[in-house]
Amino acid sequence: MAAAVFMTLNIMDAYLTKMALSVGAVEANPLMTFIGSSMIAKGLIAAVLVFILYWFEKERALRPLNFMLFGVVVWNLAIYWLLMSARLDFAMIGG
Repeated sequence: MAAAVFMTLNIMDAYLTKMALSVGAVEANPLMTFIGSSMIAKGLIAAVLVFILYWFEKERALRPLNFMLFGVVVWNLAIYWLLMSARLDFAMIGG
């Protein structure tokens, strides 16, 4: 279950990153700047990490990772929402 949540959160992170980048956000994670918002790349990285954790019997590490990643997803959603709100406010003022 934790592995499925981890994979889902990674895909959500990639999608929300793509959406936020499309409205002017900047990738803050220097390790992910070369990947950008590729859902395939982030999904593969997540799958490899899950495999490694299970291989070394460290799958209990997924729970704190899920909590941290949930925070990242909420952050991305907030950034996207704020940028979209600012864009709409600007359009109404200039409209």
